[in-house]
Amino acid sequence: MKVYHLDSSILIPYYNVRLGRKPRNKEASEKNEKARAFMEKSTAGALRMSLATYAEVVREFHDVDNLEDMLAPLKAPLAFRTQEARRWARLQNRSSRVMGDNDAWNAALAICENATLVGSDHAFENRPDLDYVDFMRV
Repeated sequence: MKVYHLDSSILIPYYNVRLGRKPRNKEASEKNEKARAFMEKSTAGALRMSLATYAEVVREFHDVDNLEDMLAPLKAPLAFRTQEARRWARLQNRSSRVMGDNDAWNAALAICENATLVGSDHAFENRPDLDYVDFMRV
């Protein structure tokens, strides 16, 4: 079974749709719909998120009463271990493009779990050993 690690760049638009939040513009509306479509067709795979993504989603939706129930199917949050910390350091040290810390943690976790990272963030493109899917381009 395919395992997907989800970045907040897909989860926040997806939950915007589920919660019926009005998009602020046409681009946000398109992103919300593409996130919804990807998530609905990917439910057969294992969906996961890191502690970093969990924190970003909680920050965005702090006022939602049933947030924990919404997040429960994602088998999350996944903690970081020593192997992810080492991978994080390699990602940050061996590239001319340093990633944001949370993005690097998500990439390291996906690599160590042999999973596909899903999001819509150019920071993940062309990273060694990272299987990445930009849901906006699917």
